[in-house]
Amino acid sequence: MRLAGLIGALALGLMEAASAQAQVTNHEMPGSLAPTTDPGCVSPAQAAVTLTPPDLSLGVLACAQAGDFDAAVELYVLMQLRARFDTLRVADTTAHQAEQVLAMQTFAALSPANQAQLQAAFERFGDTGGARHTAFCAVVTAQGAPDYLPDYMIQHGITAFTGVTGDGLVPGFAVQAAWDGLLGGYLQCPGP
Repeated sequence: MRLAGLIGALALGLMEAASAQAQVTNHEMPGSLAPTTDPGCVSPAQAAVTLTPPDLSLGVLACAQAGDFDAAVELYVLMQLRARFDTLRVADTTAHQAEQVLAMQTFAALSPANQAQLQAAFERFGDTGGARHTAFCAVVTAQGAPDYLPDYMIQHGITAFTGVTGDGLVPGFAVQAAWDGLLGGYLQCPGP
């Protein structure tokens, strides 16, 4: 399966969902989907493992603002990878929708012209096993698993209203096994 096609289709669907009009009552807890820092337009290699997906979302927007859509795509893929990792370690399954909501908010913040440019950059990212995909895999493998408490996601779930137990994470979560599984399965990186 083409990774660029899969991610591009997801991005297109999220763009369409972001533009849909609906009457919604939104209840949010402080910290839900909140960034902790603005990294600016950085490369994945410069994106420290302490940067959360909302932080990386700001990076995606900064790259798009600068007209560097290829860099924006790589940060977007990194944002999604880390958010997917967080869905594995956050205990409250209702919080996991933060992954999709963050993606929709990121695309909604772009102009239609920039959304089209970003979609074209997804296509340029290439197939699984292509040069950019392989280079990206090498970077995220070398960096290792994210190293932050995913408060942005924990605060997005129902337990933020009813009471989070402990730190909000799955007890005994196997960080390295989960990260390796995402690299090989979700991102389709070659094994060591």
